[in-house]
Amino acid sequence: MRDFGALGEATISTSEPTYRFFQREVALADLRNPLFAEALAVWNALRGGAIAPPWRVADMLRYPPAVIPFISVADLTADGDFRYRYWGTGHVDVKGYDYTGRSPRDHEPAEYGRMIDNEYRAVAETAKPLAFIHDVRPGLAQTSKFQETMRLPLANDGQTVSGVISFADWRSKVDGAGEMINAFSDTTADLGAY
Repeated sequence: MRDFGALGEATISTSEPTYRFFQREVALADLRNPLFAEALAVWNALRGGAIAPPWRVADMLRYPPAVIPFISVADLTADGDFRYRYWGTGHVDVKGYDYTGRSPRDHEPAEYGRMIDNEYRAVAETAKPLAFIHDVRPGLAQTSKFQETMRLPLANDGQTVSGVISFADWRSKVDGAGEMINAFSDTTADLGAY
């Protein structure tokens, strides 16, 4: 696993209540929702002997129906940036916006956007599936949004990463993960700001 500072944290203070988010890379096997294993099985079947499958719209329908609203697909552009080709309606429901056509770095606040972009870059560099947990706390008085996410490379030529397909689960909470993140949330150690 890449060193994202074991646990990445950023705190942003504005005129609004504090916005904090935490990130940690985990093993694919640590993702609790069985839909992750089902989505990974589809991805593996689509890739065959290639490092990753190509992006094809028709292939989206092979993923479990409950997964599709929580999928995002980002193309790796010629200039080395990522651009969302597809942003599932489940993300719109949870986050309140549609990022189709935009960059992961466009996420607000900017530190959060860089964290997401770094995850995409890690997938592109390794050409392997990666998994992360996020705990997004938009304000001190607001409910935390917990997310498990799996990011999988796409390779239109079967050999070179051309994009990333992600499945995010906002509905489940991993036992103990919230407590682990809470244990670090008030530390003063340098945990790797984004």
